[in-house]
Amino acid sequence: MRSEEGRDMDLRNTVKNGILYLEDPVDKEWNPHFFVLTQNKLFYTDSFHRDQENDEDGEGEEEESRTGFQRPKEGVPNDELHFGEKWFHGKLPGGRSEAEDVLRKYSRLGDGTFLVRESETFVGDYSLSFWRQGKVNHCRIRSKQDKGQTKYFLIDSNCFDSLYSLITHYRNHPLRSQEFLITLQEPVPQPNKHEGKEWYHPHATRSTAEELLKKVPSDGAFLVRPSDKDYNAYTISFRAEKKIKHCRIKVEGRLYTIGTVQFESLVELVSYYERHPLYRKVKLWCPVSEETVHRLGMEVDDNSISGTPGYIDPSSFTSKLTVKAIYDYQARNDDELSFCKHAIITNVNKQDGGWWRGDYGGKRQQWFPSNYVEEIEPQQDRDDNSADSLLLGNLQKGSLDVMGAVVELATSGRPGLEWVLRIQNPNMCTIFEVATSSQDQALDWVSSIKETAQSASARESQNKEMERACRIAKEMSSLIIYCRSVAFNMDRIRSKGFIYNEMSSFPETKAEKLICQQESKFFTKYHQHQFSRVYPKGQRIDSSNYNPVPMWNSGCQMVALNYQTPDKAMQLNQSKFRLNGNCGYVLRPDVMFRNDYDAADMTTVVGVEPLSISIQIIAARHLSRSGRGTTSPFVEIEVLGAEYDTGIKITTKTVCDNGLNPVWNESCDFDIINPHLALLRFVVQDEDMFGDSNFIGQGIYFVGALRTGYRSVPLKNGFSEDLELATLLIHISVKSPKRMSGGTLVR
Repeated sequence: MRSEEGRDMDLRNTVKNGILYLEDPVDKEWNPHFFVLTQNKLFYTDSFHRDQENDEDGEGEEEESRTGFQRPKEGVPNDELHFGEKWFHGKLPGGRSEAEDVLRKYSRLGDGTFLVRESETFVGDYSLSFWRQGKVNHCRIRSKQDKGQTKYFLIDSNCFDSLYSLITHYRNHPLRSQEFLITLQEPVPQPNKHEGKEWYHPHATRSTAEELLKKVPSDGAFLVRPSDKDYNAYTISFRAEKKIKHCRIKVEGRLYTIGTVQFESLVELVSYYERHPLYRKVKLWCPVSEETVHRLGMEVDDNSISGTPGYIDPSSFTSKLTVKAIYDYQARNDDELSFCKHAIITNVNKQDGGWWRGDYGGKRQQWFPSNYVEEIEPQQDRDDNSADSLLLGNLQKGSLDVMGAVVELATSGRPGLEWVLRIQNPNMCTIFEVATSSQDQALDWVSSIKETAQSASARESQNKEMERACRIAKEMSSLIIYCRSVAFNMDRIRSKGFIYNEMSSFPETKAEKLICQQESKFFTKYHQHQFSRVYPKGQRIDSSNYNPVPMWNSGCQMVALNYQTPDKAMQLNQSKFRLNGNCGYVLRPDVMFRNDYDAADMTTVVGVEPLSISIQIIAARHLSRSGRGTTSPFVEIEVLGAEYDTGIKITTKTVCDNGLNPVWNESCDFDIINPHLALLRFVVQDEDMFGDSNFIGQGIYFVGALRTGYRSVPLKNGFSEDLELATLLIHISVKSPKRMSGGTLVR
């Protein structure tokens, strides 16, 4: 095992662990697996077998396989918001001339047709190329560092936090020059590099793809075609395990997504899966076309089982429906199943007419009445909320319950694997067999599993006794405490409605685009019924943080941050949750539960009294920086909340070389439309000899907690810990302004 994978496993509280052998159902070979026995389950992984295969590919490809996405070209981070947009063309091989050729080709789209590409002259910058009045124009998109953050701009007075924001702005507002005004319109379509490839069939349907693949009876034979059901998708049709399978490729912006892996083109996707397994051990290696079949003179393979119904997802190839019997049933015909109550029926296929097919007791795909069973999760996918349910993380291949398990030791005629453990529990319809070469090791495993099974049964009996005595069901407690973590699926939610006990997690980049911009209204409604969690993107190797305020404003209940970093985001988090007795929970305001509420629209803030605030910054004391001598302090006051309230309200003058008792006597006045979301931030900075700003201290307060009068504001360091004696002296006035027609506020 790789050391990185080993660190993900916590084996401190396990009963026993070691290597045992499992038979591969495909090639019938016995392969080593890592097994872990806990108090409740026996887990196993196939990491050893995979490592032996991956070692041949080298370290570079192993890294690609682990990350799932091929390394971005020229260091372009694929988590940036612009990376998946249709208008972003990355680094064009032909540079400026290729951009001009492409724009001429699509000039029929009219003035304002545009694309964005990496600059070939200025590394790290971008170029905007657009069509206007029969000519191609180019603008350099510059970048600069401002307070540790990259800003993008065409003109220095109008900067943006991201390239995505810049382009969005100029698609809604005109781009001005001395000669003309123009608003960016349609983006230039992405090049279809896959057209003309041997494996691409632009007019093939599912049935024609299957007919072609039947004539090439080799695993790894494949072709790519447009999806029959979805205009904005493609399908890989391929052969694996003597079957023909179909895998959907979604097109998201300019990216091609298969499962959770994204690529910049179909050519790149196919190239990747020619070197890495797409399905179990199967790689794409034999592109199929009409010419190939005709040249080889292949005949139809009638033994192939073609056309797996529906599409398959690489992350869920082994998904099967399993049911549990709630009544006894005795078969009345030869093609029916007989079973007792609590029997587990696997590989269930739902049929019309109230009868389903399934496997049980050695019989396969026999009929049984659907009203005699209930659906359950397959054991390998079940989430029982136990601490060790994902003990082996992504390496985990499967697990089985040891409660009530029976284990016996048998011998086999296989050289080197003579000792076989046969395990069965009440939920299994077949015996689970593992092998080892050592009799002592086999006896040790048998003893450990038996003891663990007895202990698990005793604990279960104890729990039931406690439930009877206290009249409290453990399941009721679990229902109340936990939400089930699920992958976010907007189509599923829109068709089935919101499910209160499910929650989804989003990386910050996806949250910023979906929750805060593209689907803000949907997520406002979503957060009225369900929980969501946002977490920092994986590329933050320096443990920096994103701005949590837009997530809170959109109703996100859990905004995860890197707690160890003393930055602005963590300071905002500490201050926001200082409310409500610092208990860690803060109620969302009632206005966020209105059906018409929009975090970006001030006209939807109904029933909330706005505030008019006047602040006079009078003086301060004991403003110092460790080891820096005297300071030259100045103060910034910033409001962070709804977009229409957010901004820096005042920056005072700098008092040179006086951090002991500086005096400013400067004032500012501002209105806050939605005080429920607003935080008031005081920041004291030291201007050094180079004119750079250096942090001294800060204080952040919920606007709704402000009161009129003279106030001493204690300053805190970056970790929100008190700075001894460091305070600001201010006078604050909080009033309720009158609202005139049109939403104008009058003091």
